[in-house]
Amino acid sequence: MKRRVGFALVIALISISLFSGCTRNTTSNKLSDKKDTLYQVSTINSLLAGNYDGFRSVDELKANGDFGIGTFDTLDGELVMIDNKVYKIKATGKVEEMGNSITVPFVAVTYFDKDISTEATNVNNYDSLQQELDKLIENKDLFYAIRIDGTFKYLKARSVPKQEKPYPVLSEVTKDQPTFEFTNITGSLIGFWCPAYVGGINVPGYHLHFISEDRTKGGHLLEVSIDKASVYVDKTDAFNMDLPQLSVQGDFSDMEQEINKVEK
Repeated sequence: MKRRVGFALVIALISISLFSGCTRNTTSNKLSDKKDTLYQVSTINSLLAGNYDGFRSVDELKANGDFGIGTFDTLDGELVMIDNKVYKIKATGKVEEMGNSITVPFVAVTYFDKDISTEATNVNNYDSLQQELDKLIENKDLFYAIRIDGTFKYLKARSVPKQEKPYPVLSEVTKDQPTFEFTNITGSLIGFWCPAYVGGINVPGYHLHFISEDRTKGGHLLEVSIDKASVYVDKTDAFNMDLPQLSVQGDFSDMEQEINKVEK
C-alpha cells in the first residue's frame, strides 16, 4: 500500500514549525537551540513542480547549519554544504565554492554533531548501503543527518543544468541529466534520512550527495560500492521550514512515482 501525506498533515507540520518559532524566547538564535534542528527551504513538492527561483541566501543557510544538500537558483547544479562551506556541482561536473549572496529554492541543512559512528564494509551497491544504514535508524519518526567518509570503489552521480523560464517540471529536467562515474575516489557522501510521513515536504528515505576530498568532483548519488568507509549519523529531532514564495504549480497524484523519477 502506497503511503501518502494528506493536506491536513502537511498543514499540521507547518503549523508546528511556525508555532514553535513564535514561542521561542530571545535565546532562540543561540547555536545550542539549533544543534538538532533540520532547517529546510521550501518543499520537495514545490521543486518537483518546477519552482526553481531562489529565495534564501547561502548566508542564511550558514545561520542555520554547517551541513546539508539541495540545489541553487534556476536549478543550477547540486548543492553540497560540508564543514560550513557551500559548493555547487555544476552540470559540467565542475565544482565551485559559493559566495554568501547566492540564493537557493530548496535545501535542507543542520549542524552536524555525530551521535553514532560505525564502519561500512563490503558494500556492493546503493541498495546494500541503505540496508546497512537502516540498522542505524533507531526511531523512524525522526530525521537523521548522514556523513560517510572514505575511498569509494565505484560511484555514479548526477547533476542538473540551469533552467530557463517557463521552467519545466523536475522529472522532465532529469530525463537528460548529465551523469559522472568515478572509481577509487576519496571523498564524502552527505545527506539525510527522512521519515515516511514527510512525503511532499522532503524525500522520504535516503537522499545523499557526494563531494570529493579535493572538492573538484561530486553530484547527487545514484550508485555506489565501498570496500571500507567511516559512517557518522546525527539524530535530529526538530524541524523548521521556510515556505516557498510561489504556490506549487504542479498536481502530482502519485508523489512516490515522481520522486523515484528524479531521485533514482
